[in-house]
Order: sequence, then C-alpha cells, then structure tokens
Amino acid sequence: MKQRELTPVAQWLVEECRARNLSWREASLRAGVDKGTISAIVRGTQPGLEVCKALATFFQQSPEHALRLAGHLNMLPTNLPPEALVLLRELEELPEPLQRAALKAWRAILEMTKASRFVEQGETRSQETLDVAP
Repeated sequence: MKQRELTPVAQWLVEECRARNLSWREASLRAGVDKGTISAIVRGTQPGLEVCKALATFFQQSPEHALRLAGHLNMLPTNLPPEALVLLRELEELPEPLQRAALKAWRAILEMTKASRFVEQGETRSQETLDVAP
C-alpha cells in the first residue's frame, strides 16, 4: 500500500507531537479539540479555522502559522526581497510574545529609517532652496 504524502499542516502536527512526546489523541485533547482531530488531519482532513487556532495556541505558534499551513491564508508575498521572506519565516517560528516584541522593534527601526530619510530629504530641499535664492 502506497503511503500518502502529508499536507504541510499534518507534517507540522506530527513533528510537534513527536517533539513533545505526545500521542495525537493526547495533543488533540490538550489543545481543546476532539480526540481524533490530529489523526483526521494526518489522514487528509483540512482543519477549520477554529481548530487551527486551538492547535496553534497549544503548540505555542501564531494562529497565522497554522492557518497558512492549512491553506486558509495566502502564502507569503513573492514581491518581497528574499531577505524579507527569511525574516518573516523566522518571525513565524517564534512564540507569540517574542513575535510581538520583534515586531515592535521592527516598527521602531522602520520609523527611525523613515524619519532619517525625511530629514535627509528636507536638508536636500533646504540646500536646493539656498542654491536657487538670489
């Protein structure tokens, strides 16, 4: 009998259960879903939104991570540079509190970058004004 390839969400769940030495039944129950949920997902059933969120919370991942793996969210945008995609994937692997802290730091860096660019552009414009003045 040919073994079916696991879906991304099923693969993730198998790995998480193995890492925690939990049976699929035990992990399902601890996540607050029906005892056969992970087994059904591994067999090919696509989990719903609430199941994805419950499993993500139990396994200390973002709901977006589980939803993306289950096919409920679009994959990462392709118009970003590869470095940005790597950062997004690394961010996705962090526990939610660390994700929030990293995003807060990221926002602060972006704001400083925007502010410094604005100051540089303002200085350039001021210099142009001085150069044109009689």
